[in-house]
Amino acid sequence: MKILIPSLIILLFSIHVFGQQDPVREATYHFTLRNGIFTGNGADTLKKHVGSSQFFLIGEEHDMKELQEFTTSFIPFLKRLGYNNLALEIGPIAATKLRSLYDGKNGLGGFNSKDFKYINGAPFGFFGGREEERFSDCAFENGFQIWGIDFENYNASLFLIDELYRQSKKGPELDKMYATCRQVIIDAYHQDRKDKRHQLASTLLRSKAMEAFFKKAARSPGRRELFGQQILSWKIYEQQSKKNWQPRVDNMKANFASYYRKAAANSPQPKVFIKLGAVHTARGTSSSGFQELGNMVYELANLNRTNAFSVISFARYRIDAKGETTDLLEEEDAELLRYTTKDSWSLVDLKRLGEDGRAGRIKLSQLMRSYMQKYDMMLIPPATKYMEPNFLPQKEK
Repeated sequence: MKILIPSLIILLFSIHVFGQQDPVREATYHFTLRNGIFTGNGADTLKKHVGSSQFFLIGEEHDMKELQEFTTSFIPFLKRLGYNNLALEIGPIAATKLRSLYDGKNGLGGFNSKDFKYINGAPFGFFGGREEERFSDCAFENGFQIWGIDFENYNASLFLIDELYRQSKKGPELDKMYATCRQVIIDAYHQDRKDKRHQLASTLLRSKAMEAFFKKAARSPGRRELFGQQILSWKIYEQQSKKNWQPRVDNMKANFASYYRKAAANSPQPKVFIKLGAVHTARGTSSSGFQELGNMVYELANLNRTNAFSVISFARYRIDAKGETTDLLEEEDAELLRYTTKDSWSLVDLKRLGEDGRAGRIKLSQLMRSYMQKYDMMLIPPATKYMEPNFLPQKEK
């Protein structure tokens, strides 16, 4: 018996050490998504954290087909948890238009195609993919309120002037002014593509024709809001061209706060699903060099004594138009992503790895520490295609 006890201790110690040999493996969970059904411990872990939070933030790499399908399938689950609000990287006017297009059962194809030959993209900047459209449709079907917390997109100028004209009292003078302004915008987009030094926002802000049209058309509160958002967006773009990112950050925070106050008036501590580019959802100082919306949300959760659960999502494997898969793994990410696969979703628990680092079980690189400071987990999709366009490209005349 005296011989067996030391042997047992050695065996148990060996099992413990072996189990802790690779904390990254221990902190990487997997799941699959098929026909809207999540299967695997990764999905269970994700749902547990989302369920105990007031805010769920996805900081995404854009244009991932798999992520759009994930969020579409996740919406009904979020609804059951009491999430009713969805904050997106579009402007307030775009959010209203997105809803009206859904209510009118028109779809986004025709809307996105109308001016594609001039702007070479979707008017909202986003929702140019069929998967994104299915995502927004699912959100509306489940009763979500869409919060457009960003500025109006670079591609939005024609759509916004069309909206302003549509809501105005028509007449020969206004008709002529509208036609002139539309051509001014088209010419500015064309010049932007020809000359990299050209600044569309600056050109349109200083256009006398635009100024006269806005003065005549923006005479009701709704039209003044349209006009105001367009001018604000051009000013933010102009500042970005001068390497000044702060106005965009401030605008995003102000818009979120406005939506949140309205929601909180009806439901204390409303739950919000926040889906933005990863630069906007980071805790602390983001890679932009600013404390972005994600940090404000984190502070709001602390104030409310609730939780803000944040994941960063980007592609390791991309599938091109020929069906060929490319591993995009960068050397600096290799340690964290070595157990991610092209056949399943992978969830890397950054918070757990941080605890392992403090306990001395893993040596944390500077990059790992940066991820851990900004996000709680990584959500890495299986091999993903780009989204399928929901517009009909036309060549510029």
